[in-house]
Amino acid sequence: AEDLARRDFTVNAIAFRIKDEKIVDLYGGLEDLEAKRLKTVGNPDQRFGEDALRMMRAVRLATELDFVIEGETIAGIVRNSELLQKIAIERICIEFIRIIDSKNPMQGIIFLEKLALLEYIIPELKASIGCEQGGIHAYDVYEHLLRTMQAAADKDFSTEMRLAALLHDIGKPITRRTGGKNKHYTFFGHEVVGAKMTKKILTRLKYPREASEIIEKLVRWHMFF
Repeated sequence: AEDLARRDFTVNAIAFRIKDEKIVDLYGGLEDLEAKRLKTVGNPDQRFGEDALRMMRAVRLATELDFVIEGETIAGIVRNSELLQKIAIERICIEFIRIIDSKNPMQGIIFLEKLALLEYIIPELKASIGCEQGGIHAYDVYEHLLRTMQAAADKDFSTEMRLAALLHDIGKPITRRTGGKNKHYTFFGHEVVGAKMTKKILTRLKYPREASEIIEKLVRWHMFF
């Protein structure tokens, strides 16, 4: 009972008692499992205070398993999001890459942004939210990046290709200038700026060097590589 009380989510706080072959479910985990719902065991502030990576794990599990995150758990993540700064970047990167490698990474990134976690992982993406492109582009830079990454996932492309898709226009907000026809915008040199930003991001995440170099080149040449 003491061990289960300190688990992260109710669906992970279910035990099997060997002596009488019965399920021990003290926190309604079976019901939450049936409902495809993620809910912390007890007070979310306490659970996330014990290990802030659990907030990212909630997003990763919801993304991988198509679960919903329960309301109080969501509120707890938002309240405690800044605690993620205390977690080793290597642990953060592992969870982040699992989100990227899921079948629906777009939903995962949306979760991270809505729950105030994205700014502690890739804050550079925040600048792309609401950054209009005009011309042939129907979406702002942020949605364009997410949809491009999702397209790569739908084709079951590699992790490197998915990350390149997510970051290929990361330099647009910095390089945007007014001009062009019909008062649209220009983004001259955004692929060069984006490649430099990509290198900085992946270095910060301590992503493997060889793979990082591939992603940087893909961003620089806009995936024509």
